[in-house]
Parts: sequence; C-alpha cells; structure tokens
Amino acid sequence: MMFSLPHRERNLYATLGVSVAATAWSVVTAAQSYPQRPVRVIVPFSTGTAADIVARHLGSRLADVWGQGVVIENQGGAGGNIGAATVAKAAPDGHTLLMAGINQAINPGLYKELPFDTLRDFKPIVRVALAPLAFVSHPGFTANTVTELIALAQTRPGGIQYGSGGNGSITHLAVELLKSRAGINLAHIPYKGVAQMMTDVLGNQIPLACPAVASALTNVKAGKLKALAITSAKRSSVLPEVPTVAESGFRDYDVSAWNGLIAPARTPDEVTAKVLGDVVKITQGRDFMDLLQAQALEIDVLRPPEFRAFLASELGKWSKLVKDSGAKLD
Repeated sequence: MMFSLPHRERNLYATLGVSVAATAWSVVTAAQSYPQRPVRVIVPFSTGTAADIVARHLGSRLADVWGQGVVIENQGGAGGNIGAATVAKAAPDGHTLLMAGINQAINPGLYKELPFDTLRDFKPIVRVALAPLAFVSHPGFTANTVTELIALAQTRPGGIQYGSGGNGSITHLAVELLKSRAGINLAHIPYKGVAQMMTDVLGNQIPLACPAVASALTNVKAGKLKALAITSAKRSSVLPEVPTVAESGFRDYDVSAWNGLIAPARTPDEVTAKVLGDVVKITQGRDFMDLLQAQALEIDVLRPPEFRAFLASELGKWSKLVKDSGAKLD
C-alpha cells in the first residue's frame, strides 16, 4: 500500500536531510583541513625531560605529515600546572595541545587548588610512551635485589635512606608505593631535583634512589650504580637483565612516568581523531621507536577511551598514595 506525506512534513524531512548532510560534510572538511595553521604543543617542563624529548621527536614528524609547523613550547613551573592551565584555557580547535605526563595524575592530590580539573577540562587523545623507573644503589650497598632490600629494611626500620627529586615527585612516590606494599620504613631525603640526588648516590652519600631508567642508565652500564629492580610491569628494553618489582612478589606494582597528547575538553572529535591517527602511524615507524628506546622510553600507545580510563585510574592511585604518605610540597 503506497501513501504520501503531507507537504509540510515532506519539507521537514527534506530540511533534516540537508542538515544531516551538511553536518557530515563539515565533520569531514574539518578533519581534512586540520591543521589550518601552526600547532603549539605545550610541554609543562624544561627541555631535555622525557616529555620534551617525546614532543620534539613527535612534533618534527607531525609537521612533515601536516605541512604545518609544530611549535614545541616549554612552560615549566608549579609541577607542570602552568603549562597545563595554558592548554585548559586555549581555544578548543586542536591548535594548542599538551604533552601531558604523570604530574597530571599526581598534582590533584598534592596541590590544594588547581586552575583546572584533569578529567573535566581536558580531552585525552593518545598516550605515546612510558618512562620506567629503576631502584638503584651505590655498588657498595648490601642489597642486590628488591627482596634483599626489603629484608634489610625489616632489620633496620627507618635506618636506610633514599633520595628523591622532591616531595610529591614520582621518584618519591614510587618508593612510597613499595613501602606501603612491603610494610617497610625507609627514610626519605628530598632533593631539589634529580641531578643532585644522583650525584649523592654515586658518591655514596645516600645508598638508594628510584630515578627514571634514562637518568641511571649510563652509570648502571658503567658499573657505577647497581640496578635492583625496574618499576614497570615489563622489563626495560635497555636493561633486560634487571627484574621488575612485580617479579619480586608484588604483582600489582606498576609505576612508570608517561607522556601523551591531550587537548582542551571541547575539541571536536574529528580533529582529535586526525591527531590520533597520524600519531599512531608515527609510533609504528622503526626510526621513531629506535629514537625513543635510545632514551630508555618505551612506546605504549593508548587510544582515547583507554587513555581516559588509565588517567582516571592514575588519579585515584596517586591521590590515595599522596594522602597516605603525607607527601607535602617543599
């Protein structure tokens, strides 16, 4: 049986059809035309950091793909909060992005007030790389493994010192996490940065620390430092002979600094999808893999849904540990 719609309804459906088609066309056009000008990637730390290294290697390749400049802009200060705030307030058009790191998950528990909300004000695009840490000691330190460290600490509660790059830093909280899991007490010595901490471990002023693998690699290879364990779930590709903390009986122990691109919250899906697709292709290139591996960084891609879930999990994990450990800013 055939029937026809009244004239007014035919006009309505025709209008809706045009509207849907126009919307679809604008989505495709936006993705195809992005970026329309140079893209700023804000690195909320100084040059030479893992976030900076990842951003620069990635940015140069994205510039080639996009035919537009990619400007890496270092905005350090306040534990990364200054750079993050810049991106949170930026126009949500994909032309200002943040090379985010683990500070995005730690700072909400560490600072009383932040000018942004990590989950509300940002849109995760892609996690790119992980930077495992390593428990390292002076070669003369008695313990050679995490198991031996724990056993030694149990006989000397509070008698073993460890250094960190500062209160609330990942080099601090990684050790606090082991302390809470193992039920041991180690004495924390905070430094104003990792460089002086490493100098004092090398000089046997303090016996123990947990820096990024990249910060310790040269001295471990030279025998000037001893690597007890790697903090990530998997062994480091540059120190494959060193076991993980998880292999020492703490299966849920998994700590890595990480870096990934995030955008202002209202950035269109078609734009972030464009960034995601191009970044994923770059991370699959052998030259990019080799460059990051040379810096003791491990490519480990997470796409938006998984990245957001990971970020939420990290927020809960580190907020709890900051509270439990009593970590305070210097």
